[in-house]
Amino acid sequence: MEDLEYLNENQHAQQRPARVLVDRSDPLHYFDDAAFQDCFRMSKENAVEIISLLEPRLSCLSLRGRPLPISLQVLLTLRFFASGTFHRESGDLCGASEATVCRIVHKVSRAICELRSLYIKFPDAAHQAKYKVQFYEYGQFCIDGCHVPVKCPSTPDAEEYRNRKNWFSINVQGVCTPNVEFSNIVVRWKGSTHDSRIFVNSSLCAQFQSGLLLGDSGYGQSNFLFTPYINPTTAEQQRYNRAHIRTRGMVERMFGIWKNRFQCLRNTLRFRPRRCCKVIIATAVLHNYLKQRCCPDPPMEDDDEADVPMTEAASDQRGLAHRVAFTLQHFS
Repeated sequence: MEDLEYLNENQHAQQRPARVLVDRSDPLHYFDDAAFQDCFRMSKENAVEIISLLEPRLSCLSLRGRPLPISLQVLLTLRFFASGTFHRESGDLCGASEATVCRIVHKVSRAICELRSLYIKFPDAAHQAKYKVQFYEYGQFCIDGCHVPVKCPSTPDAEEYRNRKNWFSINVQGVCTPNVEFSNIVVRWKGSTHDSRIFVNSSLCAQFQSGLLLGDSGYGQSNFLFTPYINPTTAEQQRYNRAHIRTRGMVERMFGIWKNRFQCLRNTLRFRPRRCCKVIIATAVLHNYLKQRCCPDPPMEDDDEADVPMTEAASDQRGLAHRVAFTLQHFS
């Protein structure tokens, strides 16, 4: 009897399905479409296109040290951009060490930055003619500053990175198109730098020839950069301010979409400032790339940061007169 029971147990054991070990080393195959979108903030098709774009720039003739496949290097970086977690957690995606992930993020970010001129550019005359139709509906070009939190640098000028909200950051200047894309971005100024100083020292200010820029009161009124009235007294000035606020909301929406897709921009970047700038530019390039391919925007999240008023920038008299004439012409 004992022998028969032993044989029956063996038969049941043989009928059990064999365990299937899932290969977690390739996220493109391991995650389904919904999980991949949630994890990387883009579709698999978008990720594959980005890998193919970067492959020529990341290819290495040497196999020393058994490097990770290029596709996995790009996916590790995209995962860090999307989550902003520590490198150790990003490395768990494929078993890479924290130091390896740090090197890969820097390497891939640098490669993405090389695509900047292809995806972040101010519209030429042909595109400006096309944009004018859209701008009649939305307004004009919009400019604003955005703070990206960074770790306190271990340098003598560390306190210069402390912004008016009392945390360390890099102040990013962005110009928005009607398609909610970056047409210009400046990423090199410390958090304590005023928005108007960044603009005055930018190439955009020196080269801007046609069109109108809309900015908040942190900028000085000029003949092409229009700011709101601080204390509107007439009906025309109130209508101007309402249109100005409604239109300038585009650039704030662009920053919101950008930060919601790439959560590393909300969390503290723990690199040296120069490397932080590379990461910020790389995410801006990817933002434009994904917008041009109609990738759905991520869900918007509330910004819990308390708004701290910015010191009003000085305006020249010619600029103020130009705004008065513009207001009377278009809002009477």
